[in-house]
Amino acid sequence: MSVASVEEVIDEEIAPWQRSLNDSIVQGQRFRRRMTLLTLANHPNPLFIQSVCQGLHEGFWPWADTQVGIYPTTWDIPSPTPSSKPQRAFLYSKNFGPDLFPGMYSMLIHAVPKEGGKYCLVTNHSMSEFSLNSMIAKEDIVGVTLDNVQDLGDAIHEYHHLDPNGELLIWKADVSEAYRHMLMHSLWQIKQVVSFEANIFGGHASQCIFHAFMSLVIWIAAFIYVDDSFSFARFNNLSFYVKYRKMLPTDMVTLLLLWDELGIPHEERKQVFGSPLPVIRFEVDPNLMKISLKEDSKQALVQELCSFARYKQKQSLRDSEHIAGSLNWALNICPHLCPGLSALYAKTKGKTNSKGMLWINHSIIEELQWAAYLLEHSDEIYLVKLVSWPFLPLPSNVLEVFCDASGSGMGFWYPYLNLGFQSGLPEHSPIQDIFFEALCVASAIHDAVTQLPLNRHLAMYMDSLNSVYMFNSLAGEPGFNQILMDIVEVILAFDVDFHVFHISGWRIAEAMHTSPGLHILPFQPP
Repeated sequence: MSVASVEEVIDEEIAPWQRSLNDSIVQGQRFRRRMTLLTLANHPNPLFIQSVCQGLHEGFWPWADTQVGIYPTTWDIPSPTPSSKPQRAFLYSKNFGPDLFPGMYSMLIHAVPKEGGKYCLVTNHSMSEFSLNSMIAKEDIVGVTLDNVQDLGDAIHEYHHLDPNGELLIWKADVSEAYRHMLMHSLWQIKQVVSFEANIFGGHASQCIFHAFMSLVIWIAAFIYVDDSFSFARFNNLSFYVKYRKMLPTDMVTLLLLWDELGIPHEERKQVFGSPLPVIRFEVDPNLMKISLKEDSKQALVQELCSFARYKQKQSLRDSEHIAGSLNWALNICPHLCPGLSALYAKTKGKTNSKGMLWINHSIIEELQWAAYLLEHSDEIYLVKLVSWPFLPLPSNVLEVFCDASGSGMGFWYPYLNLGFQSGLPEHSPIQDIFFEALCVASAIHDAVTQLPLNRHLAMYMDSLNSVYMFNSLAGEPGFNQILMDIVEVILAFDVDFHVFHISGWRIAEAMHTSPGLHILPFQPP
C-alpha cells in the first residue's frame, strides 16, 4: 500500500506528537547516516541499495495495507506501563496525552518466558481482529533465508578439504537489539504508539527489514572485509580488539571494526568464540566435524510433534505454522526429515487467518509421526559430509548410477559395474513423466545400497531438473512424498549419502552406448 493512503487519516491535530516524534528521530539516527552509497558502489542491485538507504534515512514501510475505510481510524488495547530501558534507548517518544490521534493504533505489550527462567517484554502485533500484522500479506515478506548450520558445516568441510590438519574454532558476532534499530516510517510509527521510533520485534515485517539492511552489511563484509556474522577461523589466527581489550579471531575483529565504522551497536558478552561452540542451539565442533543436538531438546521436539499430530482434532493456523517452524529448525541437523512437512505446508498454503482452525488430516499426522519417530531414534549428531558434492571430479569411493524414464519404461545402470536394470511402467500409476523418473530414482537407490558398504556415497545422474531439485531438497508435492519418505528410510538404514546431478539426455544415451558388454537385468519398482 502506498504511503499516501495512510496520509488520508492524518490531519493537523497530530502536530503535538509529531514534534515530539521528530525530536526522537533525530536522536535515534546516530548510526544510520553512516551507511553510504560509496561502500556499495559495485553492488549488482543499485535499486535495492537505494530502497534500503532510503529506509535508513526516512524510515521503512513494512509492506502494509492499512485497510483505510475498512479498519477503524484508531484502535487501542490497554497495556502495562513499559520499563525505563526502552525509553533510555530512544524507543519511546515523550508523552503526548491520554487519547489516540487519528490513525494511531496501540497494540498489547506483555511478558513472555525465556530460557533460564527470565522474561522478555514484547509487543503483540497479532492480537485482535485489527492487528498490525493482519495488515501485512505473507506473500510480501516471504523469502528471507535464516542462518543455518548446514551451510556452516559445508564451509568447514571445504576448508578441511584443502587443509585436513588445520585446527579450527567457531566465532559468533551479534548485533545488540538488532530489529529495534531499524527506523520505521513516521506514518507507520503512529501505528506503534507503545513504541514510536523503533521497529517493534513483534511486527511480521521486522525480519525482512533487518535482513534487507544486514544483507548490505554482509555484502560489504564479504567483498571488502570478511564473510559472515558467524563463521570459523584457524585456532591461532587471533588479533587484538581495542574496544574490548582482548584477543579475538581476526575475521571477527575485522567484522566488528566494520560495525563500528557503520555505527552498528554490539555488546562484548555476545561476541564469543571457541570449539565446540553453540550456534542457534546446536553445538558445532569444527575439528571433529560434527553438529550435535542435546537430548533434552530432541525429546522436547518429539513430544511437541506427537502432541500436535493427533486424529480427529483441529489446530489453529498459528499453531500449525509454529509446529512447522519447530520441525524446520530440526532440519539443520536432520535434513532427511524434510518430507515430514509436505502435507502440513500444503494445508496451510495460502491461508492468512492465524486464528482459523484447520482439520489435521491423515497425511499430516502420518508425516509428523514419521518425522518424530526418526528424530527420536536418531543419534542427534549430524556429521559434516565427507564428500563435498559440488567438487568434481568425485572421489573414487563414490558409486555413480545413471537414471532415465520415458513413456515406455524405466532404467538405471552403473558404468563402473557395467551393469544395468530395466522395467516397464507399473499399472495404475499417475500419467506423469516426473512420477516415473522419481520411481526410477527410488528403484536405483534401493538397489545401489546393496552394492555399497556402509557409510559410502552415491552419485546419481538424470535429465529432469524437477527430479534433481526434489531429491536433493527432499521437498516434493504430496503425491510424491511417499517416495521421498521411502528413500529416506533406506539411506538412513544403510548410512548412505547421495546426491542427484543434472545432465543432458544425450549424455545419458552416450554413457549407455559407451559401455560395451553392458549386462542388463529386469527389476521390479518398490
